Amino acid sequence: MIAGRYPGSPELAALIDELTVGSAEFAELWAAHPVSEYDTGPRVYRHPTVGTMELSAEFMTLPDDEGQRVAVFNAAPGSPSEAALRLLATRSTTVARTATAAGITTAARRS
Repeated sequence: MIAGRYPGSPELAALIDELTVGSAEFAELWAAHPVSEYDTGPRVYRHPTVGTMELSAEFMTLPDDEGQRVAVFNAAPGSPSEAALRLLATRSTTVARTATAAGITTAARRS
């Protein structure tokens, strides 16, 4: 969709060329052009840590910033996908706390 909005962009053309040469999967998808406007509904995502999740996606256009959107993803309550999202949230929180603690410790040692 972005390529359609900016057909004369040399930077975008270079990126597409690089991805096409570097990834057979990208080249296949690019050739098929499976592009459509953002819509709501279930989508399947594969995460390397928690596996496959089916999430409902809502895309909201920002009124004052052309081309920017906010995406909100939800899983059905009680589903395996909800459990996977909760696990990711827990891991993200743990990583953030560890990094913060390490930063505080490092800063304290410098004093």
